[in-house]
Amino acid sequence: MTKSDTYQSGIANVHQAMAHAGVSSRTTLIAWERAGKYPKRVSLGGGRVGWRWSDLYAWADSLTAKEG
Repeated sequence: MTKSDTYQSGIANVHQAMAHAGVSSRTTLIAWERAGKYPKRVSLGGGRVGWRWSDLYAWADSLTAKEG
């Protein structure tokens, strides 16, 4: 399997970001983001936001076994 088969690219919506982080609350994501523990959102216009998949993968890769 190649990297393109296992990793998504582009922008994740809030539900995808929550699933990737393993949380069930968008409030948790925002709190983590404000505390510098989660990647920052990007504005998509029209009041919509998302997260770059590359940022989410980098965040997950940076977690230690204790944090993850």
